[in-house]
Amino acid sequence: MAKSISIDGTYAVSNEHVLQRSPLDEAVAAFEGAASRFSLDAIKDAQTRTSYAANIKRVSEQVRTDVLSGKISAMEGVEYCHEMRNKIMAEHRKFTSVQGLAKAQQHKKVPPTIPELFDKYAGKDFGKSYQDLSPDQQRQIHYKVIESSGRDNARITKGTERLRVMGKVGILVTAAFATYEILSADNKVKETARQGIIIGGGAAGGILAGLGVSFLCGPGAPVCAIAVVLAGSAVGGVAGSMTADALDDELEEFSQWEIF
Repeated sequence: MAKSISIDGTYAVSNEHVLQRSPLDEAVAAFEGAASRFSLDAIKDAQTRTSYAANIKRVSEQVRTDVLSGKISAMEGVEYCHEMRNKIMAEHRKFTSVQGLAKAQQHKKVPPTIPELFDKYAGKDFGKSYQDLSPDQQRQIHYKVIESSGRDNARITKGTERLRVMGKVGILVTAAFATYEILSADNKVKETARQGIIIGGGAAGGILAGLGVSFLCGPGAPVCAIAVVLAGSAVGGVAGSMTADALDDELEEFSQWEIF
């Protein structure tokens, strides 16, 4: 168990008060818990985004091949790409963290309809509405929509790649803190188990906090979602530390079993 510390100061009863837990230990536990949850989510979201980008590109390329070979019309290709991109997006959002989902909803809560896409590219390429274009120009827009259905948002993808790197760094930092605590401890096996409880508590706290994000923040509120998850992770880390302290005798006994 962490040693108690005493802090001199002026108190209402003019007595010395002893703190059973070190504020520094609690701060480290909170940091480890929050960092572990953030790191895991960041890496997972980057992998999910990579999978999403690869799948929409694959569908778009296949449809373009089928349209050019005459197997389907350009309009049929547009309808298929639009439907598949929305399905792929919905499926990948199921595997995105709550804060990542909030960011995605902020960017695109509802996918644009086909007429909206037609008017967007008609205005961009010809300065007219889709209905005012000639049949040949409309076909050009069809191909444009098919091609664009295979492109992901470069800015968001770059951001998730940055998160992947930050997530890996976060794991390294968390590991560094845990390693320092283990190497500094007299009973290294016991401290290893204790650090595992703290990091696991932080990850679990983040998951539990994530369940309340939709109620507390609503859709499309990434800043709120991140704050809630990190707060839950920090609390989970502290709770893990307190649990480890409460199991001090059990961890002491565990360290004597020489399992490793």
